[in-house]
Amino acid sequence: MKSTRNNSEALALNLAQLQNLVKRDAQSYKDEFKQQLRHWTASLAVFALDPAGGGETSGSNLGELISFLSHTVSCYPKDAAAVEFPEQLINLLQTSGQTLKPELRRSMVQALILLRNKDSISVTKTMPLFFSLFRVHDKELRKLLHSHIVADIKNANVKAKNNKLNKTLQNFMYTMLKDDHEIAARKSLEVMIELYTKNIWNDAKTVNVISEAVFSPHAKLASTAIHFFLGTHDEKKNEDDEDEGIDMESIRHKMQINKKKGSKSNMLEKAMATVKRKQRQKERAEVFNFSALHLLHSAQDFTDKLFARLKQITSNSNSFRYELRLAFINLISRLIGIHKLIILPFYTYLTPYLTPHQRQVPKLLAYTAQASHDLVPPETMQPVVQQIADKFIWTNAATEVVVAGLNATREICMRCPLAMSEDLLGSVIEDYKNHRDKGSAMALRALLSLYREVNPAMLKKKHRGKGVSMNMAEFKAPSYGSVNVMDMIDGADVKDLKRKANAKAIVEVLDGDDDDDAEGWVDSDEDDEGGDDDGDEDDDEEEEDDEDEEKEKKAGPKQQKLAKQDARRNLEKKLETSPAKKQKVISSLTERILTDEDFLKMRELSANRKAEVMSGVRKSRVQELMDEDDEENGEAADRDVVDVRRITSGVKRKMTYQERVEHIQEGREGRDKFGSRMGQKKAEHGGSTTNREKSKKTKAFQMIAHKRSVVGKAKRSLREKQQVLRNHITKQKKKGF
Repeated sequence: MKSTRNNSEALALNLAQLQNLVKRDAQSYKDEFKQQLRHWTASLAVFALDPAGGGETSGSNLGELISFLSHTVSCYPKDAAAVEFPEQLINLLQTSGQTLKPELRRSMVQALILLRNKDSISVTKTMPLFFSLFRVHDKELRKLLHSHIVADIKNANVKAKNNKLNKTLQNFMYTMLKDDHEIAARKSLEVMIELYTKNIWNDAKTVNVISEAVFSPHAKLASTAIHFFLGTHDEKKNEDDEDEGIDMESIRHKMQINKKKGSKSNMLEKAMATVKRKQRQKERAEVFNFSALHLLHSAQDFTDKLFARLKQITSNSNSFRYELRLAFINLISRLIGIHKLIILPFYTYLTPYLTPHQRQVPKLLAYTAQASHDLVPPETMQPVVQQIADKFIWTNAATEVVVAGLNATREICMRCPLAMSEDLLGSVIEDYKNHRDKGSAMALRALLSLYREVNPAMLKKKHRGKGVSMNMAEFKAPSYGSVNVMDMIDGADVKDLKRKANAKAIVEVLDGDDDDDAEGWVDSDEDDEGGDDDGDEDDDEEEEDDEDEEKEKKAGPKQQKLAKQDARRNLEKKLETSPAKKQKVISSLTERILTDEDFLKMRELSANRKAEVMSGVRKSRVQELMDEDDEENGEAADRDVVDVRRITSGVKRKMTYQERVEHIQEGREGRDKFGSRMGQKKAEHGGSTTNREKSKKTKAFQMIAHKRSVVGKAKRSLREKQQVLRNHITKQKKKGF
């Protein structure tokens, strides 16, 4: 009996061992469990008298007891006192959560999380409590609650969408976003954003609940919501993840130098596991979310409210920083561009800010271009373009200013071709077409190339180019509100066009001679009727081509030049789709299954066709890099967002000292070490040279012409020269030569 009593007393003091034994055999240790449960009830009564007290009972011992009970109450599901334990914890946190010590409060929250993971308590009871605990000034606790809430909701929607639970929680979070406590509202917003990015809550209701946070009076809350809609929230998170990378080389180096321990090897294994897990996450297929901007219930009403909020915070500049106001402008312009909204006062609001001395003016120019589209009235956009021309595009402005103004004008006119008047366009072209500065000239040529394509009627004849001038008869000038309806896939009529040496071969392809040689096209196996007739026609055409080649060989240079010009004109005519060929292409498209490679090929060939018709400008290196980035991100066809680099492309900025050093180091790679030839020779053979040799190799003849040795050589007689030659031969023989 004495030994049994000693064992029970020892177990009462060692809760970790008792926990292990209860999990193994719950019925055998039921009395010890009830003893600890009674101890918890007594401690709870004492603790209720002074929750903020720092006694031994309310400190670490109570935390250990809570941890023990949270692990073992699930072993006694029929015990009434054990069932009440989760409710007691919830009541304690609700009443005294703000005044508890941080360690004890964290122990209680961890116990509730453990009970929730074991499904001992419902999610509808824990979620309101956890969201209310966001008000506590404990950063570690908020981080723990955030990760658990996201994981819990994710687990609840693994097998199927739990719409009832989701609806309840979304309504609760909507009330939390309007909470007076800024931190609690912001953490609730971050939970919703993470659930959306993880593709758990990706419905329209989630997006519209998040959109209400944009109008919050708290700057941080509004900033988080705006960056979510702009898509910059994910980029910041990815940057943080990259910064937290593990340096495996340094860990291996420490393992080799320091004393080998088991803890060090365990640390290396954990680091290796982390690196492999991140690598698997990178290789895993991405889950793409539909853009949140498309899920708004009423984009027009939301943008109107957003613009009213922008004007309100502009009048009171102390409440919101300038960068946050720029984010407001960016979101409004993106909504206008994507949904093609009509908010005319927004352009009047932007116009005064479009000056070179304005802070971060390239972003403002990019946002102005984002907000322009073909449904905006030209009389609204023309003052904006005129403001850019007056402030940026003039002779006394710096090169960077002129280039930014021309690029911004091009981006605006690309979306709204009628935004620029004919007089202004002609004046800008005359001033900067042959400008001495390369950046300004290239930016102007890009604008000129744009109008050659969209509206060449606004250009003078000498600026249109030869190919455009020849097709002016078929050109129809764009008008406000007109829509260009496509009745076939662009580029399908030249799908078999290949790069060939001369225009004649291209004309043959367009005539349909190389239809069977098209690569990457899936043809049906059915035999076409009249195949023999087609073969006879091909033979006749080949004979005619042979005769044409013989005539070209017999013709003189002038006739050959005229024949080439005729072939070029025929090529330009063939590039225009005839009705018969158009009908043939449409019928062929209905019989074939087009792959992604086919569409890519058609886009390339369509671009080549346009390049043959009109003269364009070579892209700068910056534009090529931006196009490569767009293709990698799958955004090559999405031009709703204007990159700021497009506004500043063509500006050659002065390099910093660090950039100059890096540029010099790059130039030295793969090159011999810098030094004189004499120094290299000395390093190879050793020793130095005499002053006589130095004077021969390093001094010009006019410097040593007056020397006695030089003058004496010139005045030697024939006999003296013979003696010198004999002595030289004798010395050479003695040396063995």
